Amino acid sequence: MRRVIPLLLIGVSSAWAQPGPTGPEVSPPAEEVVETHAVAWPIMLDIHALLGFEPHAERGNPTAFGAGAEVLWKARIGGFAELLSSGGTGLIAPTVNGVMEPGFADRISIPFGMAARPLAGWFVNRPSWVARLLSGVGVQVGIAVEHLRTSDDSTTTAGLHAALSVDVPLYGGPKRGGIALRLYGRLMVTSSVTLDNRTVFEPATNGQLFAGLAYYP
Repeated sequence: MRRVIPLLLIGVSSAWAQPGPTGPEVSPPAEEVVETHAVAWPIMLDIHALLGFEPHAERGNPTAFGAGAEVLWKARIGGFAELLSSGGTGLIAPTVNGVMEPGFADRISIPFGMAARPLAGWFVNRPSWVARLLSGVGVQVGIAVEHLRTSDDSTTTAGLHAALSVDVPLYGGPKRGGIALRLYGRLMVTSSVTLDNRTVFEPATNGQLFAGLAYYP
């Protein structure tokens, strides 16, 4: 009996020492992926400021500048409004081959209408720089109200506004919010205008080229 008890104690202690069955490994919880987006998303708002010129070949290139805003649903389609201006040459008419050409009026332009980003549906949700660049290609079609004036004369006309823009991402994008370099060109088709007894002439078709910054809050 005395020999059995120590053997039992050895058996029990060895049983306690045996490792138990191992369960599935417990791994730390995976980090959650949080998608950031602009404050108003799915409404995309951009505010832009522009500086450029109005090309007229040999007649001169008046400086142009302005600002505007776009509001688009999911960066795809919506509306825009802008206030743009260019300086004229009404008092100093250009000379081409010794012949004095008509000068330009000061221009105040208010275009507004529909804006769209035709590639945004495919690329706006992708984070790569190329995708953000492609989703920043935009078009505008609308009405332009043009006020043309010199120191002695003025008139107001209206016509077609059409524009193409490309937002080159500097930080963020249209969905996340950020800042982009905007390259912007617009075409205006209105009635031709003469002022100051034909010393100032604005053709029916004019264009403007701009570069500036677009901010997505």
